[in-house]
This record gives sequence, structure tokens and C-alpha cells, in this order.
Amino acid sequence: MMSAAAFLSTALVFLYITQSCSFICVSFTSPSSPIPMMQRRNRHTMYTQARVDYSAANEYIQAHYNISQYFHHNDCIETIYDGRRLQESCHNEREMLKENSPMPKTQIIWSERDSVQQCYLPELERTINKLFPEKIIHLSFWNPMMRGESLEISRQRDQLLHTPTANIASLVHIDTDVGAYDSIEEILAIIDNNRVQNDSLASSSSVIEDVTDDIVSGRKRFAILNFWRNTGETPVTQAPLSIYSSRYDGDVAFPDAAPNVEDSKWYMFPNATRDEVIVFYQYDRERDQPSDLWHCAIEVEEKESDSVHRRKSFDIRALIVFDDEVSDNNDRFSPERTRPVLSFEESCCFCDKQAAKRTGGEGK
Repeated sequence: MMSAAAFLSTALVFLYITQSCSFICVSFTSPSSPIPMMQRRNRHTMYTQARVDYSAANEYIQAHYNISQYFHHNDCIETIYDGRRLQESCHNEREMLKENSPMPKTQIIWSERDSVQQCYLPELERTINKLFPEKIIHLSFWNPMMRGESLEISRQRDQLLHTPTANIASLVHIDTDVGAYDSIEEILAIIDNNRVQNDSLASSSSVIEDVTDDIVSGRKRFAILNFWRNTGETPVTQAPLSIYSSRYDGDVAFPDAAPNVEDSKWYMFPNATRDEVIVFYQYDRERDQPSDLWHCAIEVEEKESDSVHRRKSFDIRALIVFDDEVSDNNDRFSPERTRPVLSFEESCCFCDKQAAKRTGGEGK
């Protein structure tokens, strides 16, 4: 594992991916320009209230699992809590500051896949090594995407050299319903088709060839993370990313139960800068790790000066395979897992139709 001194260009590292929560804000900022912090308050500090649209999520779950009104409302006003305050309460910041020293930053051209591959992925690899002390046997990045309030879905032929583009989405969603796939090969094929080659922990062969046997026969734990980063010149004030920290009653998870609305909360990281990356789970094979984090862009009260600072962001996903075997009673990807009533092809058609009738497509 990388030494702490070699970890990114960071002075502030928030280690918050634990069994108590499933997201983190990592800062790539040097000590000379720290991220502004408000005084410490209650760990669950309300930041704002915002309209949250659950309608697409409810439609998806109804169609795939015959569960009516998975979320209690299709559209409601929710309290959004301050993720920075919660994160502050879960680690010793002074010790982390002592451990990490700044390193020179590299200019990343987000629209060019080669620049993302050469300049950004090494940073993310070091982030992952720092966040997870477990031995990692495979790491792949896929589905790079530039998003913005003025962007549209890019054409397929433009995506070989350039990063795909899409609008943001104000609809609650998860990126990948892993348990819905018939086999691990189906998931890995999607990753292969959208993969950005990283230099280590992944061979030049296909992901399917690399890890299928480890996951199926070796019962290795695997997880999917999303890395979201502001790419604008100014902190995000318009359409910020908000993440739903789902909590369930008992030893269950999506789709076998709905979140406990009293214990589950929406969080955002106010004024996220281009020197920060928000990392959050989308799946973990281990049932006791909260990981299906629904998320969306939320509407906040618009200030007159914000009109010229529309949100621009970049996100990319990571598949991580650990050298840990998952036990029978903690395995979310067992053959006995809950399956959707729709086939893979039917599900694709449903999602395409759902996206076509709504604006914004799939985004954060």
C-alpha cells in the first residue's frame, strides 16, 4: 500500500468509508488553501431543504420487483444534512494532517480520455489504496462522464478519444442494480465496453477474463464506487450532488426492504470545489456494508450571482475486487438473491423508455 506521504496532493483526507457510512469527501488541497470549515456542530446538521423526485426510482422498482411505492412519496421536500459536519465527527483530522504532505498538482483536461487516464486515474488509485486497507486483487475504472446543466448526451462515435457528455439529473437513482443481473459476466461485459485502462491492478486482458473465476468460484468480495468531482472554476452552488444514506431494519438491503425513513438521511457537501472528490458506494457484495446509495442533483435556492456559474462535473466508476471471501450469510450476490421479474433485455428497454420520456438522462 502507498505510504501516506505519497498520497495525492492532499493535506486533508477524510476516511469515512466504514460500516457506519458509505461516502467520503477527499480534498486534493494543499495546506496553503484549505477548504473552508464552519465551526463544529451536531453531527447531523441540517444544511437546507430541497425538493426530491423519487418518481423514476419508484417506477423502476415497481417494474422490476413488483414493489409498489418503494419510497413513500414520488415527490416531496426533504431535509438535506451537511456531509462535512458528519465527516468531521468520524475521524481525528489533526492526525490526518500530520500524516499527509502536499504534492504538485497535475492539470487534467477532462474532455480528453488520455488526460483522464494518465493524470486522474493514478490519483484515484492512491485514494482507493488509502481508503481500503484490504488487499485488492483487481481494479478497473469505467464510464467516465462529463456532466453539466448545458450539456447533452454525446454521440457514440465521439467517445473513443473524448469523454462522453450528459446533462445532470434531478431524479433519484442508483447507477448499477448489480443484483438484477443474471450473471457476473453480464456486469463485467458492460465494464469492459466502457473501461478506461489504468496502469496497475488490472491486466490488458478483459475484465471478464481477469476476475470471473475469483468472483464466482473464489467468492471474492467486490464493490463498485463512484467518484464525483466538480470541474468548474467556482465551488458548486447550483444543482449540487446529494446522497441518500440508506439504513434498513435488520440484516437486509435493497431490494428486499425499503430504507427506514427515520434513520436514513440525505447529505450534500456544500460548495464542493474542484480540489475535492466525493466518493460513494454503489454496491458491495458484503451485506453488512451499506452501499446502494441513491443520489441525484438537487435544486437549491438560487442567488442572482449564481446564474453565470452553472454546474460542471466529472464522474467515473470503479470496480474493486478484494482478496476476501464472502461468507454465505453475508453474500448479496448469492444464487438465491432476489431477482427482477424483467429479463435483461426487457430491463434495458424499460430504462431506455424511461430515460426518453424524461429530461436530463442518467446523471448526478
